[in-house]
Amino acid sequence: MPNSKTKIALFVALGLSASSTSFAKDGFSIGSVASNVTFGHTIERNTGTASSPSITSRTEESDIGFGLSAGYQFHVSDDFFLGAEVFYQEQNVETRNINNLLITELSLNETYGIKFKAGVDVTDKFSVYGLIGQTTLDFDIDNSYSFAPPLRDGNTDVDEITFGIGAEYNISDNWSFVAEYSQLNDVNFDPLPEVAVPGQINDNQVDLNSLSFGLNYNF
Repeated sequence: MPNSKTKIALFVALGLSASSTSFAKDGFSIGSVASNVTFGHTIERNTGTASSPSITSRTEESDIGFGLSAGYQFHVSDDFFLGAEVFYQEQNVETRNINNLLITELSLNETYGIKFKAGVDVTDKFSVYGLIGQTTLDFDIDNSYSFAPPLRDGNTDVDEITFGIGAEYNISDNWSFVAEYSQLNDVNFDPLPEVAVPGQINDNQVDLNSLSFGLNYNF
């Protein structure tokens, strides 16, 4: 049977091994991501007349986006960790919202921002986390009427708080697979004024839901 010193040495070795496994993901990382995003647009149009009452219309479309991320993560205990990440994604989602005679088309070009994570290690290789951050949406706007070609166009950026959940699986010491779901809802933005109704500016809102999958390299 092993003596006391041998038992202590084995215990310490196992402890160091478990510690190094638990903390293997700490440090900087870079990653690539592909996402399926759903972009929604709501118009609340108030014409202020009895013959054309207020109308609310909504539309949404989904498409694939691709991007990059860079972050840093560290454990504050054996199983609990915190992290921060910046990200950028190219998008190509277009919506067409018809409200009575008004047609508004939005084209989402890109999203970027920062998010903060807090999570736990479920096993040595698998962890789950929640996230909160800020996302900027950059999109083009085209206004027209059903009886006329586009009459106004422009571009805008809007910022909003993002919430979500995620999971990470360590494929090896340096590579991990990440899956995330995030959303932002009811984001107001300044729309283009109508041409046919001078001074008429309608309430507009956008939503964004994203399911993404990524591959990270952990330094």
